[in-house]
Amino acid sequence: MLAVGAVFGAARFPNSSEASTLSSVPSFSLSGLAGGNQGKAVTYFRPGAGTQTLGSVAAISVRSDVSSLRAVGGVSPTSSLSSGVTAAAATSGEVGAGLKPLAEIIDPRSPIVEYRTQAGDTISGVAERFGVSIGTILDNNKTVDNANLLPRDLVLVIPRKDGILHKVGYGETVDSIVGQYDNISSSTVVDYKPNGISDPSNLESGKYLLLVGATPKPPPPPPPPPPAAPSSPSGPSAGGSAPIASGGRFSTFPVGAWNGVSDAFGTYRGPGRIHEGIDLDLYAYGPSPLFSVCDGVVTRVEYLTYSYGYYVVVDCGEGWTTLHAHMSEIHVTPGQAVSAGTVLGLSGLTGYTTGHHLHFEIRYFGGPVDPSLYIGF
Repeated sequence: MLAVGAVFGAARFPNSSEASTLSSVPSFSLSGLAGGNQGKAVTYFRPGAGTQTLGSVAAISVRSDVSSLRAVGGVSPTSSLSSGVTAAAATSGEVGAGLKPLAEIIDPRSPIVEYRTQAGDTISGVAERFGVSIGTILDNNKTVDNANLLPRDLVLVIPRKDGILHKVGYGETVDSIVGQYDNISSSTVVDYKPNGISDPSNLESGKYLLLVGATPKPPPPPPPPPPAAPSSPSGPSAGGSAPIASGGRFSTFPVGAWNGVSDAFGTYRGPGRIHEGIDLDLYAYGPSPLFSVCDGVVTRVEYLTYSYGYYVVVDCGEGWTTLHAHMSEIHVTPGQAVSAGTVLGLSGLTGYTTGHHLHFEIRYFGGPVDPSLYIGF
């Protein structure tokens, strides 16, 4: 009887130390976000209200979801997917299923995945691997300067479908976002379920949307040449094309001093793609204060560990915007009014860069224009 009782007790009440081990949920990092509480240092790197700071856009999700994550039995959050999970992910339409760690797809609403390049990778090879076009990868990874040879350990942002990932800026609506791109409609953006849009006219600043099928706007065509001026005793006036009139809104330089232009606007980047800004060499000048070149409103502040790195977008009015990238510090917040000469932050080496420089852009209704036509670099 004593032996029977012992067996019965062992079945009802398993080893207490084992139960304690199983009841503790392992902690792990999910694409740059930790599951536990972390202290926040008060620095210039800390964004203002309404700005989402991410080391990785693969961590896109509702913040409250982070606390609800749990370990998946039998599958490591940092190892390749098991065959069963791979099949389930493939059935759900997840691009690249079975190629990524579980931690990268545990939130199926994330519209993108990340890929860290390996030796010998090319854009065409990565595109084929994830089932998207070469253009989609180039459109979402602006700092790639050689599509045929990628450096090892470069983090690429890859949408789950062909299109462009857009971070909602201050005051933007679906209609205003759509106006910045080609081949996209408001209904397409709203109907794509992972975007989670309930009110197209009231979007959360800092939210990421995948614009399925969208393509960048090409540079605006140059205006017709101005009429020839009458000849004068000193000789005929110079003719030729002129840039789109900016109304004199660009009245200062984006940085105080630089060594020269290290990469001009329009440099070939890959099939149908060009360098959409101008790079100013800041070797031995950094960190340098970076200035707004216009009176306007800060619409976007982003903290990335790749691509543009830390960057700021300023709306200069009437369709004109500027972008400062690779910053080391950001001193402004979305919605803040700035004047020409306002310090936006400091230059740096954040994101993908091979040297200390400022990547600077001017856009007109979403189309990139040559900054050197408006500012005398």
